[in-house]
Formats: sequence, structure tokens, C-alpha cells
Amino acid sequence: MNKIKEIHLIGIGGIGMSSLAQFLIKKNKKITGSDVSKNTITKRMKRIGCFVSYTHKAENIKNQDLVICSTAIDKKNPEIVEARRKKIKIISRGEALGLFTKDYKNISISGCHGKSTTTSMTQFLLNKSGVDSTLFLGAIDSKLKSNFYNGSSKVCVIEADESDNSFNYLNSYVSVITNIDNDHLDFYKTKKNLKNAFAKFGNSTKAKCIINNDCKITREIASRINSKKLIKFGQFNHKENDYSFTIKKNSGQKTFSLFNKTSNLGEFKTKLKGEYNIYNSVCSVVTALETGGDLNIIRKNLASFASPSRRFETIVKTKELTIVDDYGHHPNAINAIRLSIEEEKRKIILVFQPHRFSRTKILFNAFASELSEWDNVYLVDIYSAFENTKNKLDSKLLYKEIKKINSKVKYFSSKEKLREKIISESKKRDTIVITMGAGDIRDVGFDIKNKINKY
Repeated sequence: MNKIKEIHLIGIGGIGMSSLAQFLIKKNKKITGSDVSKNTITKRMKRIGCFVSYTHKAENIKNQDLVICSTAIDKKNPEIVEARRKKIKIISRGEALGLFTKDYKNISISGCHGKSTTTSMTQFLLNKSGVDSTLFLGAIDSKLKSNFYNGSSKVCVIEADESDNSFNYLNSYVSVITNIDNDHLDFYKTKKNLKNAFAKFGNSTKAKCIINNDCKITREIASRINSKKLIKFGQFNHKENDYSFTIKKNSGQKTFSLFNKTSNLGEFKTKLKGEYNIYNSVCSVVTALETGGDLNIIRKNLASFASPSRRFETIVKTKELTIVDDYGHHPNAINAIRLSIEEEKRKIILVFQPHRFSRTKILFNAFASELSEWDNVYLVDIYSAFENTKNKLDSKLLYKEIKKINSKVKYFSSKEKLREKIISESKKRDTIVITMGAGDIRDVGFDIKNKINKY
């Protein structure tokens, strides 16, 4: 590793690649990178001394020691082709993360839902406890204002990416599985392959594997993991859990009581909405306790934790209009948000941007079923995420399917018309708008915010 001095990152503007780039700069590596467009992340990379090209071209590959790229990058990319020609080693982001953190005690947090919040919260609780841990996050931490933090200890908290099996490159000291859902089947092809990947991830951990025992698929995986390493938490099946919890619903703030096998660990409060965030909180508390966190400090500080960006993040708040943005892009994530706001008295509009043609195709019926449960649904075009745009599936087909059940669904091919409609509706009645999706849908909220501030 010490022999590697110069590294080029293809797709450096991505949330995962940029956190790795910042880490490598801290390790005194000379970093260059490329991406297709400017964004806040690429601007940050330039500010901290990284050369960034806004085109992918062979000229960007000079005599670097290593090239790192996302698995989403086409193998015909001119930089990959040039690196191969020059016989420069090419590895994925997941491989690189495992390679450069092999001397750390990695707490690797995986799961189909909730891993960004859980990762950010775990690192927050550990740091409050005096364990100054490094952070790799797939979002922007609300307090750090970054997706990376360089800690002084040898503990590293990583949001582990299971989407392409890259989490199995990590040298995990502790592995965490928040939940498992029927997702990423565009990569894994079968549920069996997905389950096998998680089982491998859980078993390969050096010390402990912490799992949500209330998730059906995760509970199945638990039976395949070395019992000596296994730590289970959940609201149910108290006798078989290492940590159990009960939920108390108060107005405004959620409270849960946590128990281990022998003791009542007390009452914990969180300001985060939804039962799903209780699970994220319990998972974070358990992980922090099992990796050096102080119980009293954790209990005292949990209530002050704020979610990372795009996790029910408020973008606009006026008397007539509230716009929140969420990264949810799976039917079960959409369902969790719906359940968390079911007591709202205001008009609620869900603006949903499907993510990837492949995911939309695989989960088409599940999307149609869940979206039909909302009173007001505005659909926009699918965010391709570099997939082939010639795919015959589009949001219009999803719109037609939902309309069979819910006549209030609307489709917008123009974001300008969508913005006008949202502003118009908010003038008629106090309105909450939720923009959801893993693409660029959050821009709608910021565009409206800028328009409001103008006047």
C-alpha cells in the first residue's frame, strides 16, 4: 500500500467514491479524478487539492499507480481502456476500501434500508463516547456536513454497499445487517444469490455480527452465521434476542426501552420520525455498546442526533407548504414513510421518481400496489443511473397501472409543470410534499425554495 502514491478515481463525484478520495488524501496519496458533470462533491474535491476532469478521456490516465472505478462504469470507458493499455491495476471502490482500511477495526453496516442513518448514528454515538472513529457515509452527515470524517483511532465506521457485493471486500471487525429485502436483483439475479452474499458478509466478520432479528430474511440468514459471533436485537422473540426493546409513543418524540439478557438498560429518546427509525436507533445503540460506547453517554446524546441528508430532510417550510426529501426508492421504504406520517392532517403529495429501469421492472407490481395507497401521487420519469434509456419500460406504464386503483395519480414529463402544480396546490390548502427517489428529484424542492426566496 505504501508503494501506491498516485491514484485516479473514475466517477469521483459519487457519494462513495468521494469519501474514499478524501480518506486517501489524508493518507498523503496524490489523487486525480473524473466525472461527467460538476456538483457540490466535485467542487469540494477540487478545494481539498484534487485535480478533477469533467470528461472521461484517455488523457486523464498518465502514470498513476492505481485506478479505482465504480462497478457502474462501462468497461469501454476510455480511461479504463487506457489504464489497461498501460497495464495500470484497476480495482473497484469496494476492493480499494477494503485494501486501504485493512489495518482498521471496521464496523461495516449493511442492509437494504436504513444503513446511512444507522452508520451516521453509530459513529456519532461512538465519538460522543470518546471513540474517535473514521466515517465513510453514503450521504452527507447533517452535523459534519460531509460524507467523510477522519478519526484519530483505529476504529472505522463504514456504510457497506451490498448492491454489487462490494461489502464482501471489507475486512470487517464487526458486521451489521439492519434488514434484507428483495432488492438489487438486477445484480444478484436471484434471491438465493442475495441471501448467500449476506450470509458470507455475516460469517466473514472477525468479532461480531449484529442483526435485526425481526426481519424475516435476516432471521433466516442468522441461522447460517456462526452463533459465537452472532448478536441479535428485536422487538419480538425476546427470549432468543441478546437485546430487546419496547416502543412507547409520545407526542412528538419517540421513546424506547432497551433490555439485554440480564438488565433493563433504560429509556432512550429519538427525534426521528417513524418506527423504522426506532429500529435504526436500536441497531446503532447496540452496535455502539458492543464496540466501546458508554451506555450513559449514548442514552444522553441519542435524542440530539439528526438524520443525514435525504433522510426525510426538510427543504422548504412556509405557512402553506412543507417540502421534505427522502432517498427511499424501494416499495417497502415508501411504505415506511407513509406509515410514519399517517397522523398528518395536512394534504400530502408524494412526488416519486423511480430509480433504474431494472429495479422498476423487477418491482413493478409492488410499486403500483404501494403507490396506489397514497392519496396524491405525482410520478416523474425514471432516473436511469447510467442504464440503457432505450428500455421500453417507463413511468407512463407505472402511472397507467396505478390509475386503475387510484384516480388521483398524475404523471409529469416536465419538472417545470410539476413545480407549478405543487405551488398551485399549496395555495389551496396547507400542503406537505414528499419528494422520493435515489436520483435528482430533490432538485425540485430546492428549485421551489429558490423561487420562494426570490419573491
